[in-house]
Amino acid sequence: MTEVNYLESLNPLQYESVCSTEGPNLIIAGAGTGKTKVLTTRVAHIIDNNLAFPSQILCVTFTNKAAREMSERVQKLVSQNMEKMPWMGTFHSIGAKIIRNHAEVIGLKQSFTILDKDDQLSLIKQIIKAENLDQSQFSPKLIQSKIDHWKNKALNPNDIKSESLDNLVDEKSLSIYKIYQARLFEINCLDFGDLLLQCINLFKVPDIHKRYSNNFKYIHVDEYQDTNAAQYKWLKLLGSHHQNVCCVGDDDQSIYSWRGAEVDNMLRFEKEFKNAKVIRLKQNYRSTNNILKSASSLISYNEYRLGKELVSDQGDGEPIHLHLVNSSRDEADLVAQDIMKYSDDNPDLNNISILVRAVFQSREIEESLIKYSIPYRIVGGIRFYERSEIKDAVSYLRLVYESQDDVAFERALTVPKRGIGEKSFNHILSYAKQKRISLYQASKEMVDTDEFTKKISESLKAFISVIDRGKSSIDNLQFYDILKMLLDESGYMNMLKNDKNVSAQTKIENIKELIIAMEDYNSIEEFLEHVSLVTAIDENNEDNKVSIMTLHAAKGLEYDYVFLPGWEEGLFPHQKTIDETGNKGIEEERRLAYVGITRAKKIINISTSMSRRFQNNWMPSLQSRFIEELDQELIKTINHASSHMDRFQNQEFDEFNQDFDFKPRKLDFKNNPSSSYRTVVDLEIENVRDINDDVLLQIGQTVEHKKFGIGRIKDIDGTKAVVDFDKHGTKKLISDFLKPC
Repeated sequence: MTEVNYLESLNPLQYESVCSTEGPNLIIAGAGTGKTKVLTTRVAHIIDNNLAFPSQILCVTFTNKAAREMSERVQKLVSQNMEKMPWMGTFHSIGAKIIRNHAEVIGLKQSFTILDKDDQLSLIKQIIKAENLDQSQFSPKLIQSKIDHWKNKALNPNDIKSESLDNLVDEKSLSIYKIYQARLFEINCLDFGDLLLQCINLFKVPDIHKRYSNNFKYIHVDEYQDTNAAQYKWLKLLGSHHQNVCCVGDDDQSIYSWRGAEVDNMLRFEKEFKNAKVIRLKQNYRSTNNILKSASSLISYNEYRLGKELVSDQGDGEPIHLHLVNSSRDEADLVAQDIMKYSDDNPDLNNISILVRAVFQSREIEESLIKYSIPYRIVGGIRFYERSEIKDAVSYLRLVYESQDDVAFERALTVPKRGIGEKSFNHILSYAKQKRISLYQASKEMVDTDEFTKKISESLKAFISVIDRGKSSIDNLQFYDILKMLLDESGYMNMLKNDKNVSAQTKIENIKELIIAMEDYNSIEEFLEHVSLVTAIDENNEDNKVSIMTLHAAKGLEYDYVFLPGWEEGLFPHQKTIDETGNKGIEEERRLAYVGITRAKKIINISTSMSRRFQNNWMPSLQSRFIEELDQELIKTINHASSHMDRFQNQEFDEFNQDFDFKPRKLDFKNNPSSSYRTVVDLEIENVRDINDDVLLQIGQTVEHKKFGIGRIKDIDGTKAVVDFDKHGTKKLISDFLKPC
């Protein structure tokens, strides 16, 4: 496509965004306004006008999929044969690339390994054990979250002032952070937070900073509202020379503060970048005007926002459908019945989605969909590279690639079981710490001594022999053939073949799929980096199914028909958010509601129930404040609730043994935005699975219980799960009390 053609396809504000190439630019791109089109056309325009070579353009995204799509679009647009764009990718992939170029400057080898969350947690547990700390007092997961928090803030251990620490746990967390960071470098590893933090540290070297800031003539950032403090600092440093920084985002869709995102980065753009130009894209190409006006009415209640107005050329369309129902059971049946009606007119179920605020909501909805024979998919689930068998297999490969990787060593050593228990492993750990060597090297030194019994020594020798053979085969075998050999000779595949559980066959099939996937990569290093950086497995959308997902997971997607169940106080906005972060949290919940509404092209169905079951108890509900904040003139209310609750006259509904009309009660949210209907959630709401747990419980999944600790799900029976706990045996519990690990 020629430059003239692709510029002609832009509306006036998109055209201005593309052609305003010089100086800092903030493009506020509301839902459905074509931000990806603007970004890709802008990059193509810069290349076509010879303003920069592709290697001088930095484009950062939050997912590998977004980076691939952007690269493909740019290549289709440019009128010349374009070289590849080496600096188009995620924050983490680009950070890893820069660090590998200068690893020795910060004391690493270029072959460093990137630890994922599970590996990071394992290393923290090792340190806690070595420091003789009580895990019940100093939770490894809590310490992990604190370290992540500090790294998201671009804070090295020495940057943290002791006076900023609130308690003993914070003080110990900082102490462990220092040891943890030193240990990472000893084993030639980094975690995800380091991929930006160590870049920032590298940029303290003037020559390195100058090399990159001078090279990147133009910098583009997608989804800028989701950046954290470290990402912001990283971008500021890279854009310090040319100042041609273009950030695209929507502050009204900032919904990830729980993972470190700071909407303030976008709100203060004009103050941080002098002479910044702000462009607001207004033309929405997705939704009807009624949907946009309703969303705008809702989000206008947020105080901290830049503000914009969206318009549509799709006409007014249907009003917002607000359904009032007696119970969450009725709500689920209603959703299924409405889907049946829509599918009569439009048989493509892929155009229908159900967006929930909390994962537990899906159970009743799933049962109703099954009852009405409506096929559906759960968008989320356990990601491929996060499945236990995949992580086990990859740990063998990582250990062959980098023998100093203690986290990989621990995982590979313990699966399958080799008769090497916790006592023996701790002995290896102590020896390695004393000698300041890796666990692998410590094991090699200890097996020929009298440190272990003969049986343990033989088992350890056999394990080391398998790894050594893998290492010696690197030059003469394909790396996926090495993995086959490792899994066969280690006894891992026999363990799965001898396992009589149904899940074992699935694990074998997943291992086979892993081997196939590996064949697409040229080296162990390339594959391992892919495993570390990959964010998700693409969904297969060819099947005709309704999609059920969380509101967080829906960001960036669009559907003709959208169902939004559970708009009640305590559930949405979520009580935990209100309690922990007050008005700031409510504003983020409101942005989440805005995201949900703007996913719809044609029809929105919001439902609110007068009762909902929490932990096997039916609780009265209060209509969400967000319903009142919609433009009331654009709402069509359908009351499905009976005025007399005759069907509640049984033991399950003793509390409701009275006559009443369905008139949702209201609180004074305007004058007291943090007010809430506590009886809805007076039940330790933190134990109810929240939206931050993006996966549904599955057999074989590792979970945590507040009282019984870590265990694995053996069976699921309705609202209950049978869990085999590490220290408390098998128990049958209500699923809402279980948190995925």
